[in-house]
Parts: sequence; structure tokens; C-alpha cells
Amino acid sequence: MSAVTSELLETVAELWPGADVVPAGTAGDGRPVRARYALLSRGDDPTVLVPVESATAAGASLRRFSTASSWWETTSRVAAGAAVRALPGLLRQRVEIRGGHDGLAVHLSEVLGTPVSFSLSIGTARVNRKPVLQVFDEEGRCRAFAKVGWSENTCADVTAEGRALATVTALEYQHVVPPPLLARTSWAGRPVLVIGPLQPSPWRRHRRAWTPPEEAMTELASSFASPDGRLTDSAWWQRQWEATGALVDPVLRGRFGRAMERVDGIVGRRALSWGAWHGDWTPWNMAVSGDAVLLWDWERFETGVPMGLDPLHYVVNSFNSGVPASTEGVLRALCFASYRDRSLGGEPHVTSLLYLVAILTRYLRLVDVPGGEHISPRAMQTLVALERLTQV
Repeated sequence: MSAVTSELLETVAELWPGADVVPAGTAGDGRPVRARYALLSRGDDPTVLVPVESATAAGASLRRFSTASSWWETTSRVAAGAAVRALPGLLRQRVEIRGGHDGLAVHLSEVLGTPVSFSLSIGTARVNRKPVLQVFDEEGRCRAFAKVGWSENTCADVTAEGRALATVTALEYQHVVPPPLLARTSWAGRPVLVIGPLQPSPWRRHRRAWTPPEEAMTELASSFASPDGRLTDSAWWQRQWEATGALVDPVLRGRFGRAMERVDGIVGRRALSWGAWHGDWTPWNMAVSGDAVLLWDWERFETGVPMGLDPLHYVVNSFNSGVPASTEGVLRALCFASYRDRSLGGEPHVTSLLYLVAILTRYLRLVDVPGGEHISPRAMQTLVALERLTQV
């Protein structure tokens, strides 16, 4: 059994406090069976537990798409979902949750006003890995997704996303579609965020996956616009300095601080436009629907930031998806993303500098938290990219 599979089974057991996970068919021991699951692995994707009482729910658990899904992945998931729905016996590797107390399913049933079950995934090993549940009613229809805080860091993420969606969904948009916020609740001392499902078409494609949907990004940013002002006068810049000063490693703190001083010298007195950014707008966090963009994972949303950060983040991540982190990869992506801005002559592109500061503030803070080894290489390569740009 792989480490990921073992962690997945340990996680699902904790959703029924005191329960155990046993192979299906294990001799009965008098304890009630709380749930039955099939264990699936979708190629290189995270291992998933799907409920087997409803073939409809089991099939729907496999039909999850984003702009990053290739045609092959999309076709495979559609076919697998249809096969499982028609022939649930295909799900052979099964486990049962036995014993324990009423679990998260009971709590979610109360929140949604109907009995529910859920599938479970925990994603790949990374600093912000947490359980994500796809929640189904008794007819197997997807009613919601739920995220559960599982560590100090992910508890903060779940709380932040709930706060962000409360802010974002208070406005109406033409091109941006965030998930409906259904509930911000808690269970067993853990924050739980319950959001409505977005329903992307498996066949609708973003024309060029590496080109950001700038119309939607501009709409989001400008919906929270504030008056133009200088970088050095902004609360955002002050927050970046505070985050830099809080870094544990004195070497990283010194290197990042010196780079920020150089950014201040280049940008500090310029008048900048201010708005909002999603903070993690990537092809795998969105799907297109007509002229609109369905957009999820809002835990990094922030207002009062320099305009134009989301397109750069999108391009940097698109260009470097599936390859080892490298300074050259970051710089090439930023050059591609900012090629239209020639207003500064030989100076670095202002928004690129500010984007690198924003993302490094996030990455470097995570280096020293549990799981930080997964973000450390990217943080270091990004820091070198900022140092090179500020030495031009």
C-alpha cells in the first residue's frame, strides 16, 4: 500500500471518530458499517475514495474537469464515469468504515437538509494538502463540495476561502463565476467550507491553455478597484515588508529584503492602479462556459493589490506545469506575459517585480511549516528570479 493510499484511508477513518477502515467482506464484529468505499487511482492523479452505495455518485466522482484537462484525460474520465455508473461491479477494491461515532456525513446532512454521502480525495503531497469531499444526495446527485481544515496551515486556508467567497459572491459579474457559498461551519474543531458545485462541460475548451482569460481577470480586479497611489504609500507594500521581517531564516530574510529595497527604488514613487486578485488563477482552477470562466479555489484571494497579478501567475504556472522549478522557466514566462509593456525602456517590467514579491511572500512563509519541503525548491528559484530582475 502506497503512502498516499495509507494516508487517504487514515483520513477517511477520522471522519467517523473512533472508526476503523477494513477490507470489504471482513467478518463482522458487531460494529455498524458507517460507509462503503471503492479505492481508485486515476492515472497519475491523486487516489480517490468513491461511495459505492450509489452507482450514480460513484460515476460522478470521476467526472471532474478543468481547463488543464487534456482531451485524453477528459475522454478517459467521461468513459470511466459512464462505465462505473453502468457496471458498479467494476469497482473491485473496496473498504468499509466500521464503528466509531456519527461523523462528518451527519453534519453535512444537517447543513444541506438532506441525507448525503461523499467521495474523498486529499491531493498530492504539498504544504496545503487537505481533504476535499464531493457531496451527493440519496439520488447520487452532486449537491456540494466540502473542504476540511486538517492542519494549522490548511485550517487557515479553509477559513480564508470562506471569507473570500463571502466577499466575492456579494457582487455580480459578467465573466467570472465563483462557486456559491453554502455554509461556513465547523466539525470536530475543524473549519469546514461547503460550496455549491460548478458544472463545467467536459468538451468546452479554453482556446489556448497558456493564454490567460484577461477579460475575466480584469473584471475581477476592477470590481474591487481603489484609487491610484504610490507603492510606498500602500498598505499592501507594508504587509510585504512585515511578512519579510517575520521570515525565520535570516539568510532568506536578508536576500528577500535587499531585493525588495531594489524594487522600492524602481517602483516606489510610481502611481499604480490597485484592485484584487484571485491569487491562484491557473488552468487547473478554472473552466470555460460560453463567455464566462468558472473559477474555484479562492483561499488566496486578496484586495488592495497592484493590478495585473493574476495574468502573470497564470502564465508562470502554465509554462512551468509538470516540469521541475527553475529560475529560467519563471523568467521566460514573465517575459512572455509582459511582452506588450515597453513603457519602461530597459527597466524591468513593474508588474513582474510586484508579482514576484507577492508570490515570494507566500512561498517563503511556507518553507518552515510542516510540508514546507514541497514548496522550498520553487521558493528558491523564484527568489533568484527576483534577484536577477532587480539587478538589470
